[in-house]
Amino acid sequence: MKREWNIRTIYLYLVSFVTLMMIIFGTVQLIQSAVAFVYPPPAYYPGPADIKMRMANEKLEPEVIEEQVRFEQERQEQQIKYDRARRVAESFSLLLVALPIYLYHWRRIQRDAGTPS
Repeated sequence: MKREWNIRTIYLYLVSFVTLMMIIFGTVQLIQSAVAFVYPPPAYYPGPADIKMRMANEKLEPEVIEEQVRFEQERQEQQIKYDRARRVAESFSLLLVALPIYLYHWRRIQRDAGTPS
C-alpha cells in the first residue's frame, strides 16, 4: 500500500520524530543522572591558601579560615546535591511530556496506514 503524503502525514511524522528524540535524550540524561547519584563527581574544595588569597587584605585568624573552608565545603556539597536532583527532575519531566505525545502521534500514523500499532 502506497502512503499518501500530505501536510497532516508530514506533521504526524515530524512530531513523532521530535518527541522520539526527546525521549532518547531524556533517557540518556536520566541514566547519566543515576550514575551521578551512585558515583558523584569529585568536588572542588578551596583550601586555606585559596581563602587567604581571596582575603589578602584582611587579617584573619586560623579559626576563621577553617570555618570559612568548612562553610564553603558544605555549600558546595549542597549545590552538588541540588544539581543532581534538578537534573533527575528535568529528565523525568522530558520523558513525561514527550512519551504521551509520541505515543498519540505514532498511533495516529499506524491507524491512518491501516497497520496495527
